[in-house]
Amino acid sequence: MKMIILLLINDSVSAASLCSALGEYTVFTCTGKREAAQICKDHEVTIALIEDSPSTNGHKVFVDLREQFPVLSGILLSPFVNNDLLVASFSAGFSGVLEMPVQPEHLRSMVKQSLDRKKMDDENIRLKTLLPLYSLGEQFLSSTTEKEVLEGVLETVAELTGSSHMSILLYDEKQASLHIAASRGMDMKLANSVRMAKGEHIAGWVFKHGKPVILNKEDQETTIFSPFLKRAEIVSAISCPLIIRDNIIGVLNISQTGTDERFSEADKEVVSIVCGQAAMALENVRALRQVEEVTRTRTLLEQYMAPEVAQLLLVGETELMELGDIRKVTILFADIRNFTGLVQQLDLDRLRAFLNDFFNIFTDTIFQKQGTVDKFMGDAVLAMFGAPITNKDANRAAVEAALMIKQKFEEIHRQWQNKSDVFGNIDLGIGITSGDVFLGNVGSSRRFDYTVIGNEVNIAQRLAAESTQCQVYLTESVRNDVQHLFHIERWGEMRLRGIEEPMVVYAIPSVKTS
Repeated sequence: MKMIILLLINDSVSAASLCSALGEYTVFTCTGKREAAQICKDHEVTIALIEDSPSTNGHKVFVDLREQFPVLSGILLSPFVNNDLLVASFSAGFSGVLEMPVQPEHLRSMVKQSLDRKKMDDENIRLKTLLPLYSLGEQFLSSTTEKEVLEGVLETVAELTGSSHMSILLYDEKQASLHIAASRGMDMKLANSVRMAKGEHIAGWVFKHGKPVILNKEDQETTIFSPFLKRAEIVSAISCPLIIRDNIIGVLNISQTGTDERFSEADKEVVSIVCGQAAMALENVRALRQVEEVTRTRTLLEQYMAPEVAQLLLVGETELMELGDIRKVTILFADIRNFTGLVQQLDLDRLRAFLNDFFNIFTDTIFQKQGTVDKFMGDAVLAMFGAPITNKDANRAAVEAALMIKQKFEEIHRQWQNKSDVFGNIDLGIGITSGDVFLGNVGSSRRFDYTVIGNEVNIAQRLAAESTQCQVYLTESVRNDVQHLFHIERWGEMRLRGIEEPMVVYAIPSVKTS
């Protein structure tokens, strides 16, 4: 893009000569200060060449123009040059002085020097402006909520650009649309109602293409966005995407109304930096929120199953409702005997405290042996070993867990019996069996239960119901796998309720000693 030069001179012949010498630049000529100010307003003038003559006080004209356009550079054209003039000119802000008539090569050389100096000054100003912006990243990244990040962005952009009308739109994947998540200078009812798709309106276009845009009032009729420009009071606007690692998550809109000020490319660059830092901060907040949600879910799952099982469910790629298959597992069922009488004699607080003691020792032991607590059933507990995490020694783990539960139950039984005689009659029955069962989610998408279903569950429950004096009853399949590890006695045949054929039942009185 060509540099734009303003030439304020009364002599048309001299003006033509100077314009010819500056043929590589875009030059606008005028003869008065008011006209010069209008040219600077309508165009991004870089350098003003101002004649100093009896009819035109070049120093005053330039000082007045600089009040309106602070970044404007100037070269004074004077019929004579002396030290006093040079001092006064540099004090007024001119970057150079040329004596008239001006030699073309001198003019081109000084203009080039002025442009080079201006580029250097602009770069220094840019660096001084941009470097502090990067420190904003620490401020944004210290935010713990999306609201904090968004409000921080609006506050920063307002301070840097002077804009009082701003909005941040974030993309909602579920609704496939942009919505206003934070705003300033907007009617709240209107802000809450805004929804736009990718490519729709200016923000939708910016979101779809990932490119920032500047819109100034004088350009509105020629831009591709003219069909979207509905608010005549907006004189300048910037729309900038929020991008993190090529992923566009939203758009920041800022606008100027009721003023003659225009946003510049420098403003767009500043806003882009802020948007980049805001996007990183939003990603950080969302990542923290996701970690918190996973942690809460893990904590909840670990109240029902071993940590390893909870991890398996959390990292699994299968849909939860699709989790389920036929597996060979070991089932352990424990049932507090004579519990009904206890309920009739104890107040609810003491009853709850006792059950908590029992469930705690049960759960801790099952988890210690890599098992899964399937469910609490009033005064009974169902657990399984060998799934969903494979365990080749599932039967051994179940028996070891049963013996530990037996020992711990006897301890808390004595403690509670010392508090009240009503605990004297309670007992614990434990049944263990193994076989093929269905293991997986059962229910609906809104309420499901990761559980085990099958005949082996019924058998374990019936064995526990028959057990007395904290004995551990086993089926033959379990006994055959662990008989070399434990002292096991044949208890005899039992006809279990709900089971058609009588079964041979085994009991473990103690751990086998060598």
